[in-house]
Amino acid sequence: MKLNTLIALGALTLSPLALADEILVVMSDTHKMTLKNGTEYKTGVYLNELMEPVKLFLEAGHTLTFASPKGMAPRLDPVSDTPDHFLDTSKANYNSHKALFNQLMIDNKTHSPVVSFSRIEQIGVDKFDAIFVPGGHAPLGDLVANPKLGAFLKHFNAAQKPTGLVCHGPVALLSALPDAKAFEAQMKLGKEPTSTKGWIYEGYKMTTFSNSEEAVATQYYLGGDELFYWPQDALTEAGGKYDRSEQDWQPHIVIDRELITGQNNKSSVGVAQALLDKLNK
Repeated sequence: MKLNTLIALGALTLSPLALADEILVVMSDTHKMTLKNGTEYKTGVYLNELMEPVKLFLEAGHTLTFASPKGMAPRLDPVSDTPDHFLDTSKANYNSHKALFNQLMIDNKTHSPVVSFSRIEQIGVDKFDAIFVPGGHAPLGDLVANPKLGAFLKHFNAAQKPTGLVCHGPVALLSALPDAKAFEAQMKLGKEPTSTKGWIYEGYKMTTFSNSEEAVATQYYLGGDELFYWPQDALTEAGGKYDRSEQDWQPHIVIDRELITGQNNKSSVGVAQALLDKLNK
């Protein structure tokens, strides 16, 4: 029996009265990045940003399909493997989410349930009722200019299906630009992008990891090296209406039409709850 089926059966047992929806969970294959000044930086999916929503989705009785560009077992971002990044920072809460991560074998090279974007095309993206993208710096590696992901997002946008992204995850929205590769190249060169006309999310209110939070991450996690560009700047340049919390590292969720975005790691639970609210309506 396939793992996705097992997950679905387990979820329905937890919530027998729920009507199961199909949620596509998109992650990055990137596990290391070359930064602006040449530093090799280990990255991956953020534990709490993935697992807080996944646990809530399963408890609500929904079926999850995990996907990445190549269908590789994603790496866990090493700095995320701590209770401190969770909304509930207790060790018991961390343990329950880490146990579920291990149970689902997300990062198991042999048995990971993660499938490729090509497989999602074969299944049919129209089969899914919602999409969720967690963060970590990894999405900057392969989710910004991915044409398959761009096509998926255009489907969810046109059908007004719940689209949730958190922290650095919202940079995936840029893949729906008419020429995402040119946009990304211009951002990396520090040039003002000229390829933004026709973005489906132009004028949407949204949030992502703020520049002030990125400055702290640069100092403590990137060793003083830096990303080629920051998510807040990229989404603003593309035409998004950026919104943020008054204080850094506080939960902040922005909802505009089908789009649900969370500012930072503390926003993962709020994004998941908002996505579930939309599915329940």
